[in-house]
Amino acid sequence: MGDEIRVNKSVPIIPQKKTLKHAKREDQQEHKHKNEAGDHFQQLSNAAKLANDVLERDKSPYRFRIYQEGEEVFIDIVIVDDDLTIKETKKTNITHEEFTTWLNHIEQGNGLFFDITA
Repeated sequence: MGDEIRVNKSVPIIPQKKTLKHAKREDQQEHKHKNEAGDHFQQLSNAAKLANDVLERDKSPYRFRIYQEGEEVFIDIVIVDDDLTIKETKKTNITHEEFTTWLNHIEQGNGLFFDITA
């Protein structure tokens, strides 16, 4: 009798795995988030292309570079040569707000101005 184990109350067993319904819902939310990130990236890329076309037309060496790493989208300002090869990165990881401001300046014919001393 010394080796007996007595259980006075039952203990509920909580499953370690997520239920199929919960896992499916999370997958759908993640897929929706990836689609939104992809759509956002495409919109930024289209805007950058239009701005880069104007900059090229005006013989400016500056261009916007948009790229995505995972779900994060990055915007840089670069200098290109005549062959459109990137020679220098002037400003990295600019904010969406800065990007929008510069797009408006370019659209209004004011050009691209930024402070690289900050």
